[in-house]
Amino acid sequence: MKRIVFGSLAILGLFPIVSMGAAPALGWPEVITDLTTERRQAETCVGLIKARGDTAAVENAKATYVLAKAEMDGIIAGLETVLAEGGKPGSLPTVRPSLETTTSSLKAICAAAFATSTPHTRGVSDEIAKGIAEGAVEPVVNKISDAISAVWTHYVVDPDRLALETRKSKLEAARWPRFGDIAAP
Repeated sequence: MKRIVFGSLAILGLFPIVSMGAAPALGWPEVITDLTTERRQAETCVGLIKARGDTAAVENAKATYVLAKAEMDGIIAGLETVLAEGGKPGSLPTVRPSLETTTSSLKAICAAAFATSTPHTRGVSDEIAKGIAEGAVEPVVNKISDAISAVWTHYVVDPDRLALETRKSKLEAARWPRFGDIAAP
């Protein structure tokens, strides 16, 4: 059953799968996908806490989420600046510390979400929370950080304004919503 759940989650893009094969070329699509995946995971775990947690659990999750959201907003703003400035030397934001903070916070929120579940009634969302809570932070941080570095290393000013605007709008869509805007499932 777990194999089916995790396989389904991977297909949905909600639970990353680490491949043992050669690493694909990293670019803007991978950066945006990874940032969007973290946003969806945060929404899932916060929604679970809101649905089943007591007041203290919700308030703790809110405090952790607000700090993580601020870090993620900084990462995305830095990447939007890189796009707007055309990759000027020295404009790559330092994202690793922010990614570590955000990923650690997401892990804590998802652990709290999983703790609110009842053992015999756990669903797909609970398995997502458990997978994130038990997952290692370092691979996630490395993956996103490496993708951002690859984008920077191979960045060429894109003369295609439509492609630039599309990337900017997708980065904006990867922003985490305000805590109050996340609904319980």
